[in-house]
Amino acid sequence: MSIFRASVLKTLLAACLSVVVLTAQAQVEASDDGKSWTVNIRNADIQAFISQIADMTGKNFVVDPRVRARDVTVVSTKALSADEVYELFLSVLQVHGYAAVPAGDIIKIVPNTTAKQSNLPLVGKGMGTGEELVTRVIPVENSPVEELVPVLRPLVPQYGHLAAVGSANALIISDHLDNIRRMEAIIASLDNAESEDVQVIKLEHAFAGDMVKMLETLTPQTASRRSKAKEGAVTVVADERTNRLIIKGDRITRERMARMVRSLDTPDSASSGVQVVRLTHGDSKTLAEILKNYADGASAAKPGGDGKAAVSSSASGKVSIQADESLNALVIRAEPGMMKELQSIISQLDVRRAQILIEAAIVEVTGENAKSLGFQYVAGSDETGVGAVNFNNAGLSVNSILQALVTDDPSGLALGDGVAVGLGETDSNGDLKWGALMQALASSTDVNLLSTPSILTLDNEEASIIVGENVPFVTGQSTSTGSGVSNPFTTIQREDVGLTLKVTPHVAGLSTIRLELEQENSAVKESSGEAVDIVTTTRKLQSTVLADDGETIALGGLIKDDIRKVVRKVPLLGDIPLLGFLFRSTSTSRQKSNLMVFLRPTILADNDRLVQMSREKYMGITALQFKVNGDGELEQVVKYPLPAQVENVFDGRKPVDQEFRDAYETDRTDDEDAKAEAASEQ
Repeated sequence: MSIFRASVLKTLLAACLSVVVLTAQAQVEASDDGKSWTVNIRNADIQAFISQIADMTGKNFVVDPRVRARDVTVVSTKALSADEVYELFLSVLQVHGYAAVPAGDIIKIVPNTTAKQSNLPLVGKGMGTGEELVTRVIPVENSPVEELVPVLRPLVPQYGHLAAVGSANALIISDHLDNIRRMEAIIASLDNAESEDVQVIKLEHAFAGDMVKMLETLTPQTASRRSKAKEGAVTVVADERTNRLIIKGDRITRERMARMVRSLDTPDSASSGVQVVRLTHGDSKTLAEILKNYADGASAAKPGGDGKAAVSSSASGKVSIQADESLNALVIRAEPGMMKELQSIISQLDVRRAQILIEAAIVEVTGENAKSLGFQYVAGSDETGVGAVNFNNAGLSVNSILQALVTDDPSGLALGDGVAVGLGETDSNGDLKWGALMQALASSTDVNLLSTPSILTLDNEEASIIVGENVPFVTGQSTSTGSGVSNPFTTIQREDVGLTLKVTPHVAGLSTIRLELEQENSAVKESSGEAVDIVTTTRKLQSTVLADDGETIALGGLIKDDIRKVVRKVPLLGDIPLLGFLFRSTSTSRQKSNLMVFLRPTILADNDRLVQMSREKYMGITALQFKVNGDGELEQVVKYPLPAQVENVFDGRKPVDQEFRDAYETDRTDDEDAKAEAASEQ
């Protein structure tokens, strides 16, 4: 039964639709000449209406499936041409929420909510008519487009589009042509060139920046460069470089503003003002020189009316800058404009500079090995002569032994290091007939030096540290005689010998440091018989490097390996295989030296990091005087250690006990009472 009713309903609806369509077609009557139509329809289906319009205008339509309406009503009493019928069709589509979008030879009928995403035609000014949905770019000559968008947006339907292009100062509008023409008329009335005229006023006495602030206070409708102008307001901009005001607005408002500026631009009651500026971080003497140079340059190159530099002799005498080093302050006398510029420079230069901790590590590892072995012989007598094999590079020599025997003075016989073995035979008189001497020596030396100087300095400030001795060097010596008087003298010059570190850090970024450094390590060499005066050894490094914060870098070094072998022998006999070593003296030495210099800069930007670094350094020193016991507490190793905390380092090694404090307070109180009693008796 339900299926039968559904089929009947569908049949009745189809019949009614056909009747409606036929009624609409019957009411569309063509004229005799075929050039015009009179359209009268009531409650027609829009699909049938689109079909009739296609027949009348000869246009091709593609209808979106969402286009559905069955209550189209058009009442007309006048014959319309094909173009007029199409305009009537566009109006009907707009009333029912649809739009026609041309796409080549085809016109798409779509809902107007999605029409702006379609390929709407872009038309210029004066092109197109009627209710066609198009896109137009409208350039604005005088007013900023950002101010027109809030005025025009309520006039654009929801399915339209309105946007501002600030770089081109233009508006992009997607809407029906009739509505776009209406908005063009509104834009033409608002875009008044007179309201954007600009007037420039040169100030003689007042400062342009102060004048703008004063005008904003006196006239609320005044807008500066930093604030947004209201409707009907005037915009005032200060050109501080040339001390001029730039006023933009309508003619009446500009004239009123110009009269007010001229009345306020009067000379000061005093020719200049004096201010004392106390510096927090900068140096007053250095900063005073910078400000003087700036003031002299600004007054000597004051811009003239033609835009060229003109020399001003009177302005240079109006600025006076003095540095008070005792208070680290600046005393400045200048006109208001120049005073404001100088204060701005001071605020940018008087800032806290970062501190940089420079830690250097000089590592030197030296090793030396030496071996010597020699044989010496002597034989003969005073009658027959004496022959000897003598080598003096292995300690005691045969030559020194013979001299001692001849002179009968054994004081010159001194055994050297190592092993010395002597053999010999004497005659009946006790004289030496022959003798042999064998000596051997091996030595080894290892040196491991580590020096870690560190220094703390400000950014861009040179710092140096010297650890060593002040050694005298002879520079002159003379003996003068005259009248039987001898007056000898010796002149000396003292120089530092030891470890020297000079460094100038420059913070090149957030965590990069450029270091100009000079490191020298000198020492006094052991005395040598060939040297006339003191001999010193020097290792010097001078460089400019870049390093990151807390990064350890190798600056340079020296690796040295010196091998030396000396063989002294008797000709022919020393070359005999196996037995030749009995006629040779051999010494071998090898010296290795490895010197490297490392550097680690650390930026201490704030006081907290500086305090933390100081505590860590002090903790490293006190760790040698304390140990941790089984209970986890610090226990002193030496009798009077340093204070455990760096904050107590100035309190002394041994704290004052309470008994001494009580006795000290009692003694001080007795003295004060005695003085008071003596004063009362007088």
